[in-house]
Amino acid sequence: MTDQGLRESVDLMRQRGLGPEAIKVFEYYYEQLEAGAQGTIPEDSIDPLGEIQALGEVQVTDEEARRALSQTAVIKLNGGLGTGMGMTGAKSALEVRDGLTFLDIIALQVLALRERWGVELPLVLMNSFRTSEESLKILAKYDSLAVDGLPLDFIQNAEPKLTPGDLTPVKWPRDPELEWCPPGHGDVYVSLVTSGVLDSLLEKGIRFAFLSNSDNLGATCDPDVAAWMVEHDVPFVAEVCHRTKSDRKGGHLAVRKSDGRLILRDTAMVEDGEERYFRDIRRHNTFNANNVWINLEVLRERMTAREGVLGLPIIVNHKNVDPADPSSPEVIQMESAMGTAIEVFEGSEAILVPRTRFRPVKTTNDLLVLRSDFFSLDESYHVVAAGDRPEPYVDLDSAYRFVSGFEQRFPQGVPSMKDCTSLRVIGDPVFGRDVTLVGEVLIDGYHRVRDNAVLGEQAQPEPATRRAPADVRTVDEHLRAILSSLEPAPTAPIPLTESLGLVVARDVRAKVNLPGFDNSSMDGYAVVSDSLAGAGSQPVRLRIVGEVAAGDDPTFRVGPGEAARIMTGAKMPQGADAVIAVEDTDGSAGGEVECRAEARRGRFVRPLGEDVAAGAVVVSAGEIVGPRTIAVLAACGHATVEVHRRPHVVVLSTGDELVAPGDPLGPAQIHDSNSSMLWAAAVASGASAEIRTAVGDTDEELLAVLDEVVGVADVIITSGGVSMGAYDVVKSALRREGIDFVKVAMQPGKPQGFGHLSGPGGRQVPLFALPGNPVSSFVSFEVFVRPALRRLMRLKPEKRRLRAASITSGVRSPEGRRQFGRAVVSRSPEGELLASPVAGQGSHFLADLSRANGLFVVPEDITELVAGEHVDVILLDGEA
Repeated sequence: MTDQGLRESVDLMRQRGLGPEAIKVFEYYYEQLEAGAQGTIPEDSIDPLGEIQALGEVQVTDEEARRALSQTAVIKLNGGLGTGMGMTGAKSALEVRDGLTFLDIIALQVLALRERWGVELPLVLMNSFRTSEESLKILAKYDSLAVDGLPLDFIQNAEPKLTPGDLTPVKWPRDPELEWCPPGHGDVYVSLVTSGVLDSLLEKGIRFAFLSNSDNLGATCDPDVAAWMVEHDVPFVAEVCHRTKSDRKGGHLAVRKSDGRLILRDTAMVEDGEERYFRDIRRHNTFNANNVWINLEVLRERMTAREGVLGLPIIVNHKNVDPADPSSPEVIQMESAMGTAIEVFEGSEAILVPRTRFRPVKTTNDLLVLRSDFFSLDESYHVVAAGDRPEPYVDLDSAYRFVSGFEQRFPQGVPSMKDCTSLRVIGDPVFGRDVTLVGEVLIDGYHRVRDNAVLGEQAQPEPATRRAPADVRTVDEHLRAILSSLEPAPTAPIPLTESLGLVVARDVRAKVNLPGFDNSSMDGYAVVSDSLAGAGSQPVRLRIVGEVAAGDDPTFRVGPGEAARIMTGAKMPQGADAVIAVEDTDGSAGGEVECRAEARRGRFVRPLGEDVAAGAVVVSAGEIVGPRTIAVLAACGHATVEVHRRPHVVVLSTGDELVAPGDPLGPAQIHDSNSSMLWAAAVASGASAEIRTAVGDTDEELLAVLDEVVGVADVIITSGGVSMGAYDVVKSALRREGIDFVKVAMQPGKPQGFGHLSGPGGRQVPLFALPGNPVSSFVSFEVFVRPALRRLMRLKPEKRRLRAASITSGVRSPEGRRQFGRAVVSRSPEGELLASPVAGQGSHFLADLSRANGLFVVPEDITELVAGEHVDVILLDGEA
C-alpha cells in the first residue's frame, strides 16, 4: 500500500475548496483505514450503562429554564437525501402531515418555543452540498426565523469515496457528485468550526447547542434538559430511551472498562459474531436516541487543543457509489457518529428520556403512522399521540418501500390507525378513502381496500366475504391470530452445509479478492505485451524463462523478449502483463517459443479482484441461501453464514389405536400415517423435524411427553384429539395449559387448536393442535402451519400463491365454509391450468390425497361450481 490514494484524495479536497481542518480529519481516518481499522468495539471491553438520571425526575424553575434556553441554539442535521425511501432530494422536504414538511414543523416548533419562553433560540441547519438550496427555500417562508448575525445553515464537509482495493478516490463519470460523500454526522463539530458558525454562536452568548436529526420530530429543544445541563455543568449529554425488541438494531451507550468513559457502540461497530450481545435488550437496556446537548465553549477548547481533530472513533461503511443503484461499484465511506463524542468530553452524562422524544421516520412504515390519526400536532407543533397505547407496528410489503409507490397506494389518504396495534400488508393493494384499521390487521390477497372499509379485530370484513357464525373463526382470522403471535427465529452463524434454504440475516462481505491474484484464463505463455508488437505480420521469438502451473507461486520475473509457459488458472509471474494462447504459438516447451499473434495488455489475464473485491457485499441480508450462494460464500472465505435459524419441529400423534409404520397391527389398530406426513411437510417447508412415539389417550401421558418436548422444540404439532369425543385428550389436557381450541369456517379442518407452551427460561413454544383425519391434518398444515414456519424463518411469500384454473367437473361446497378440495392440476394444450377434483373428497381418503398435486379453494359464499368455471388453486409441488 502506498500513499497514492491519500495524496489523490487530499488534492481533490483542496480543489473543492475544503479547509485544512477537514483535510486533517480525513487524513486522521485514512491512516486508520490503511492500517486495517474496522472501528469495532468488542463486547468484553465494555460494561452496560447502568443507572442514569431520568428526565422525568428533573425539577427546574421557569426562570432557570428560560435562562438556559436563552443561551441555547438548535442545530438540525439535515444532510440526508432519503435514498432508502427512494428520494433524490432532501429528506426533510418530504410532506409528513397536515401539508407540512419536516422543515416546516421544525421551524414552527422553534417559533413556538421562542414565543413561549421569550428567548431568541437560533435554528441552524447542517446541510450537505445536495440539500442546502432546497431546504433554505422551504424556510424562506418564515420571515422571523433567521437571527441577526447567524446563518440559517452551514454546509457539512465532503470527502472522496474510496475504492476498496487500493483506497484511491472512486471515479464515477455518470454523476461526479456521487464520487463525494459527507463524513457522517460526527463531522458536525468540524463543520461548525470551518464554517465560522461556532465562533458566531459564542459571540452572541450562545453557550449550548441541542443537536438532533431533522427526521426526528420528537426531538424538540426541551428547556428542562438545558437547565439540568447548566446546573450540573455537564459538557456533553446524550439522550437515551428504554430499549424494546424493535430497537435491537439501534446503537447503545456503554461504559468502557479501560477508563470508565461512556462510549457509543453503533451497529457498524459490532464485531463479527457478537451481534447477539448487541441485540440483548436485557444487558443493554437503553438505546441512543441521537439527540445530544453540548457545551460550545468546551467544544471550542477541545477543537483548539487537538488542532481540529476530536478523534472520534472511525466507522467504516461499505456502500455503492450510487446509493440508488445496487449494481454500481462498491466504495468505502469513512464516517464518524455525532454521539461518539461522548467519550471525548470528561464528565459527559446520559439522560433517560421518554419515547416521545424519539420518533424518526426512517422508512415508509414510520411515515404511514406519522401521517395517520394516531398522531396529531398540538398548539406548539409537538407530535402527540392520540392515546397512551404504544405506536402501531407496521410492516408494509416491498411495493410500498419507496415514497412514490407509497403515495400511489394511498391516493385518498392513509387509514385511521388510532385503534390499531399492528398492520402487516402482503402484496400491493391500493387503499380507498376513509379506511379504518382496528387492533391487529393482516391484509393479504387484496387488490384494493374499499372506501370506508373497517379491517381488523371486531371489524366488519370486506363486503365480498361472508361472515362466519359468531362462535366460528374465518380462515383469515385464525391465520392472523397465529402469525401475529410469532417472532422471527433467532439468528445464528451456521456452517454453509447447513444453511441451504435459509434467509441471510446480515450482509456478508468478501474476506478476500476474487480472484486473489492476477492469473491466466488460457493455456499459453505469459509475456510482456510490448514484446509481441508486430507479431501478427511477422512471427516473434521469445526466450522461455520458466513455467507456471496452477497452484505455483512463481519467483522469477518475465522481462522484454521473454516468456513463461503458463496453465489456465496459474498465477501471473512478475513483469508479465498478457498471455498469448498456445494455439497462436509453436507450443515450444523450452528454449524459445515462436509467437504468431499480438497480445494487448491484459489479454487472457484475470486481474486481482475482477470478480469480487475484498470488502464488497457478496450476499445481502434477506437473500435465501441456494447452491450458488454457498459457492460464492465459500470462495470468499466464509465457512459459516449468519441466518435466521431453522426451527425444530416435534411431531406428536395421539391415540391408543396408533401403531408405528411396519409394526404388526392389533385388533382395531391403524398405522400412524399423520406423524410421517407432518414430519415430511415440516422438512419440506425448510424446518428440521423429529417424530415422537404416539401418545396414549390420557391427559397425564400427553403432558408428560410435552414436558420433555418443550425443552427441545421450537414448534410442536399434534394431530388428533381436538374434536368433541370423550377421548379427545389433546383438547382436555391442553386447555388447562392456555391453548385455544376453536372452530374454523373451513372444510376439511374445522376443529383447530393453537397457543404457546412455556419452555425453559420462559421461552414460548408455539403448539399447533391439528385434527386427526389425515386429509384434515394435511390441509391444516398447509393453511396454518406452513405459513407460520416460513414467518419464523423470514421466508417470503409466507403463503403459497393462488392461481386461476378451470375446474373440470362440478363440485358442491358447504355455505359459510371455505373448502379446500384435492385436485390433480394440469395444463391444457393452450397453457390454461385445469383442476380435476379427485374422486374421494372425504377427510379420510389418503390414496386420493396422495394423487392430488393441488388444492382448489371454494370461497365461503359459493356453494356450487359447475364444470368450466374458474377456481383458485394452490399448487403443492415445486411452488413457494
